[in-house]
Amino acid sequence: MESWPWMAVVVLLGLTVRWTVSLSSYSGAGKPPMFGDYEAQRHWQEITLNLPVKQCFCFTLLSLLPACIKLTVRPSCKGFRFTLVSCALSFFLFSFQVHEKSILLVSLPVCLVLTEIPFMSTWFLLVSTFSMLPLLLKDELLLPSVVTVMAFVIACGTFFPMLENTSEEQLQLKSFAVSVRRHLPGFTFLPRIMQCLFLSSVITMVLLTILSVTLDPPQKLPDLFPVLICFVSCVNFVFFLVYFNIVIMWDSKNGRNRKKIE
Repeated sequence: MESWPWMAVVVLLGLTVRWTVSLSSYSGAGKPPMFGDYEAQRHWQEITLNLPVKQCFCFTLLSLLPACIKLTVRPSCKGFRFTLVSCALSFFLFSFQVHEKSILLVSLPVCLVLTEIPFMSTWFLLVSTFSMLPLLLKDELLLPSVVTVMAFVIACGTFFPMLENTSEEQLQLKSFAVSVRRHLPGFTFLPRIMQCLFLSSVITMVLLTILSVTLDPPQKLPDLFPVLICFVSCVNFVFFLVYFNIVIMWDSKNGRNRKKIE
């Protein structure tokens, strides 16, 4: 397809700019962390906490390998976008020395699939913002973030009716559901499960946000709320990693058997 060379140019240009910027000095060079308690927590949602670099590399590679193999065997623009999300999320969850703000590097490719899976994309972006709540509270950015999130939800609800786009086809899970129904004929409640999980996730995030703002943690557990936020965010991110990999592996419409990339 004609768009592939342009996509490659954009990616290479972005990498070049990022590499060029890293050659020069930056504002925090040679300075100690302003907030050492938070700057030191670089494994908030990392599953491979305290593992050596080599083991982190193996976990990261194994996590992103299935999606990359599928993209190599059956390349497509849609598969490329979803593989970007899967690889970025794998890096965030399993790699070594990841800062909590690195979730923004996952949110960027998720925005590329916002029109394809508006329900799941909106859900993920809400969780990614919630995962940075301790940092937002530390920097006194809670109010701007809440206003921005509300505006985002209203915009998505207006242009992409989220709760109405939860059918198997709109979730990109039709092929997966058909495969499951071969063994479990009664498996017809997938959309309802996704809606319940979404509502549970949102309610949990709202409650934790309110508790973090209004209550002081116990003296024996000063990091109670950040740890709970970390746990809830990690569970959500693992769920999304499984979801995106299912979409990639069961996507049969974008293989070479239907449309070859020229």
